[in-house]
Amino acid sequence: MAGPEITFGPFRFSLARRLLLHGETHVRLGSRAAAILGALLEAPGELVSRAVLYDRAWPGRTVTEDNLKVQISGLRKALLEYGDLIRAEASFGYRFVGDVGVYHPSKRRSRAPGAMHAPIGRAAVIGDISELLQNDRLVTILGPGGIGKTTVALAVASELEKSYCDGVCLVELDRITDGSQIYAAVTGALDLPVQMAASLDQVLLALHGRRLLLVLDSCEHVTESVALLVESVLSGTRDVHILVTTRETLRIEGELVWRLDPLETPPSSVPVTAGNVQDYSSAELFTRTVCRRTPNFAIDDTVAAAIADVCRRLDGMPLAIELAASMVDVLGIEEVRRGLDERFSLLWVDRRTAIPRHRSLAATIDWSYNLLPKRERVVLGRLSIFAGPFTLGAAIAVAGDDDLDMGGVREAVAALASKSFLSLDHRAAPLEYRLLETTRAYATRASDAADDRERVHERHARYFLDMLERRDWDACDSVADSAQLRGYIDEVRVALDWAFSVKPGLGIALVLAAERLWLEFTSLAQGVPHLELALRFADSSPDVGPAVRSRVLVALAAEQVYVPGLEGASLYEHAWRAAQIARDDLLEMRALYGIIQNMLLTRRPASPYIDAFAAVCRRSNDAVMSRLLLRWSAFQAFEASDMTLAHQKFEAFLNDRSAIPRRVSLYFGGIDSIISCKVGLGLTKFYLGYPDQARSLLASTVSQAESQGHVTTLYFVLAQGAIWAHLASGDFQRVRLYLRKLEAVSSLYRPWRVLVDVFQALLIREEARDLEAAERSLTHNLQDRFILKTGTLHPTLWVELADTRRRLGDLDGAEAAAKQAMTQCLGDRDGRLIGRHHPVLARILMARNRPGDLSAARSLFRGAIELTRAQGIYFHECDASVGLAELELMAGRAEVAHAVLKELLGRLGDRECVPGLDRAREILDEPTAGSIARRQIARLS
Repeated sequence: MAGPEITFGPFRFSLARRLLLHGETHVRLGSRAAAILGALLEAPGELVSRAVLYDRAWPGRTVTEDNLKVQISGLRKALLEYGDLIRAEASFGYRFVGDVGVYHPSKRRSRAPGAMHAPIGRAAVIGDISELLQNDRLVTILGPGGIGKTTVALAVASELEKSYCDGVCLVELDRITDGSQIYAAVTGALDLPVQMAASLDQVLLALHGRRLLLVLDSCEHVTESVALLVESVLSGTRDVHILVTTRETLRIEGELVWRLDPLETPPSSVPVTAGNVQDYSSAELFTRTVCRRTPNFAIDDTVAAAIADVCRRLDGMPLAIELAASMVDVLGIEEVRRGLDERFSLLWVDRRTAIPRHRSLAATIDWSYNLLPKRERVVLGRLSIFAGPFTLGAAIAVAGDDDLDMGGVREAVAALASKSFLSLDHRAAPLEYRLLETTRAYATRASDAADDRERVHERHARYFLDMLERRDWDACDSVADSAQLRGYIDEVRVALDWAFSVKPGLGIALVLAAERLWLEFTSLAQGVPHLELALRFADSSPDVGPAVRSRVLVALAAEQVYVPGLEGASLYEHAWRAAQIARDDLLEMRALYGIIQNMLLTRRPASPYIDAFAAVCRRSNDAVMSRLLLRWSAFQAFEASDMTLAHQKFEAFLNDRSAIPRRVSLYFGGIDSIISCKVGLGLTKFYLGYPDQARSLLASTVSQAESQGHVTTLYFVLAQGAIWAHLASGDFQRVRLYLRKLEAVSSLYRPWRVLVDVFQALLIREEARDLEAAERSLTHNLQDRFILKTGTLHPTLWVELADTRRRLGDLDGAEAAAKQAMTQCLGDRDGRLIGRHHPVLARILMARNRPGDLSAARSLFRGAIELTRAQGIYFHECDASVGLAELELMAGRAEVAHAVLKELLGRLGDRECVPGLDRAREILDEPTAGSIARRQIARLS
């Protein structure tokens, strides 16, 4: 109680609040009687005049002595046998004649244990909750066990302690067993003397008139009793504010609920390094905990990636992260990460010094799990089958059975959500629920979940099979539906892992239904092993017909297109034969389409397969397939370096405005057909010598691919078109922008990362002039198996490595790289490769300058000029012409050099900004041949 108290007999009177207590019982007095008693007790033994008493009890009013006598009479009755201590002095006033004492009750300040460290990642939350408590009297911090509710509450209490003149009172409820013990816990926390069984009245009396923050910690097991206490305190006091921590809301009027989120975890889409890992609060907590035990703990990029993975898999839960980090000094970070694969063996790691409910993750969950009714435990166990978020409809389909109907599941889900066993995503439509990974692992092991696990698995698998088969994929919006459909990928994985071990027929059906999902979201690595299992079962089971087997083969081959290595081509051949046996035109065209794609990506002749594709198109009389045939003929002309014909065919394809269903684009090539042709047209314009038009078209195509949200299509636009065109044009700012986009895309499918690395190598070579770093990166990344499937880009990168080594002076290495590039040459008409290769090799020979080298270089330049001019590849013709001119200058033949360049510029037409033109004009503008030769020699040296 605030302020001094006057004691006499069993009574205490608070002068500040005019509150009379008999023991711990509140004695009800009217305001005037209390004012009179206060005046008498302030001057014990002294006469207090009637005038003073009038002024205290009726300030500013005129009253008679009768009014005063009535109040004195009532006051004496309230004081029982001590009423005679108030003595009247005839016509003068009254005095209090008893012995009194003065009691100064201690002010309550925070009883919360002081934190050794400020909570990590909670500063904004602590500030926001503190602000709420300044304006509202009741705030509930809600969240599952181990998320840090108590830590945040104590930090808020520490923040606000000075705002309350009577301080902060922490009431820890985790050790009480039933609601009847709450009042004793509160009075004990207030340090009140215990003279009788604690009651609600005592609590209210003790809090009456105080300005205090009451923290009620861990209320979930006595929710109803806490709700009654809080309602009574809010209505019976004015200045007591209440902060509650619980896993279940109180559901009373005036309650503001703050759902405490986990700590921030590094997104899987962002590369994590030693330099940025501690930007995320979960990783910062992990590192701080490790360093307490291992002060010299070093973090490199590999360790940073492991920390990020552990924090993600533990959902950013502080307690789980601290427990995992506490094992690093014993097991090492990689072993801790592997331990998470063993169905969270970390659940049972024990901390001896913690309070019982925080000694292990299992103990934390036990605390609430044991409070659940049987039905809710059963439903929780069944819901643990889900790998990620799920809707109420999915929960009903999977958790319901003959003994548990729709209504029962719905009620159980609602109850589990209200008790923080399920988290909710209110942004999703429909609403989605999710189990934290630690809760899922616990619920999977709980005995209530074990009895019917196989039946739950089958319901789960059939639910997602039905969802995939019924979905209208052409109406799919990859951006709007992205989160939900990506969630399907994990659910399908769980279902397939189970199905192929128990019901392989169901597994085959599900794997075929999931193919479109994998193509939609570039989950190729997940699809391949399941499709291989499906093929194995299809080959060994007499019940699987040729149609199903051919579908499995085609799907498996399609998944291999963007997988490192060359296995996909032979699979497509098998798939083609199987489709012919099954007499399925669609599957036959898919197989042929895949063969063509593989051939072009690996730079092998595709004409026979294009002819076969055309024959099936004619037989099927499918207009959409005929358009795809035009697409392939355009790319075939492009690969054959016939730029004029390629340009005509790409434009013809794009001028046909008829729609290509989304399913066709993904089943035939795995990328958007129209966007891929825009990339082809953009590159064709670039090679024809119109880089501005090319960059403009490719930039708009990047935006279009981003708006579609299809990852593989965006990868194709960036890696096969936009970055290369802008890099070759010297637009380094745009290259950096596109590299960031490609880096984000490659985080979803790691084999693509090699393209990020090689383009970054070329960028640092051209912009930063760091030739050594560029050479190391190109040399390393050209050994990658995925880069074999990048079409002409692959041998072109070998040429770029050759040019880099030439500029470093490693002429032997340069020649070796140039020779390697030509192993993938399609013949003497391969202008896109030869047009770049021959000028680079010629410059290598010019640098060697052995007898006959300049003559050989001259022949290489002239061969490149003739070929590229015939094929319309002005971009390469320009480079070769400038190279030849520089050679002639070295030989002292300025007139020949000028003639070569004048012929080049005479064919310029409406072209602008072609790389190399500025150098050509510079040579033509030089005043003398001698100065040109000297400058050229200096350049080469």
